[in-house]
Formats: sequence, C-alpha cells, structure tokens
Amino acid sequence: MVAIRCEMKLSSKTKYGIKACHFLGLKYPDEVVPASMLESYVSVSGKYLEKIMRMLSGRGIVSASRGANGGYFLARPPKDITVGEIVRALEDDMEIIECVKEDGKCKCCPSSGVWKRLYKGINDLLDSMTLEQMIKGELQ
Repeated sequence: MVAIRCEMKLSSKTKYGIKACHFLGLKYPDEVVPASMLESYVSVSGKYLEKIMRMLSGRGIVSASRGANGGYFLARPPKDITVGEIVRALEDDMEIIECVKEDGKCKCCPSSGVWKRLYKGINDLLDSMTLEQMIKGELQ
C-alpha cells in the first residue's frame, strides 16, 4: 500500500511577501522604500525579508536599488501584478501535489483529476485578483 499525503499550507513567506508588495504598491511609483522601513512595516527580520524580496525579484515583481537612497520598489504597476504571481513566486508554483505539474504523470492514485482541478481553481482565483484591487480594498 502506498501512503499519499497531500497537505496545503501557505508559508509565512507568502504572508510577509504579500504584505511587503502591498506596502510597495501604496508607494508606487513615487517612492523607493528603504529596507529598514519595509522590515518595520512587515514585522520581519532583515535577512528573512531579503530572502523574500530576492524570490519576488526573480519573478519580476519587485526590484531593488542600491546606495544612499536605495531600497525596494515594484517592478510593474500594481494593476499588472496578480496575487497569484506573488503567491507562486513564494510557494514553489503552488504545486500542491506532484501530479499537478505540467509533466506530472501521476501513477500514485486515481484522484489526480481532483488535485489538478483544485490546483487550477486556486490559481484561477488568485490570478483574478490584482495587487491594485488589494490596495483599494476591493477584495474584502
């Protein structure tokens, strides 16, 4: 018998990453936010924030500038960034189980269709929400 474990739990990276993007969106496009200000707003250590921002930067969501006036800023307008992009950047593409991968050849269970539909539904929902909508409070 093969034991299958499917657990979906978002990490704290996602919570803090969305909060950081929200704050950067409030400042877009006029301000570069110093790391210390972002750390304070998000309530996370500098090292952890740096890891999160590196992941978001790698997906083209945020950018950073160095120097005396350096800090973080959104790489694109908030209306062009979906909540789904942010979450997938921080949660390994939201692959809740192996068989949802594009090339996933599920041989482990007859329920792969369930997981693929769940994966699609979650991503479709997250992609329907923009950072701008979140900033405006339209997602309440």
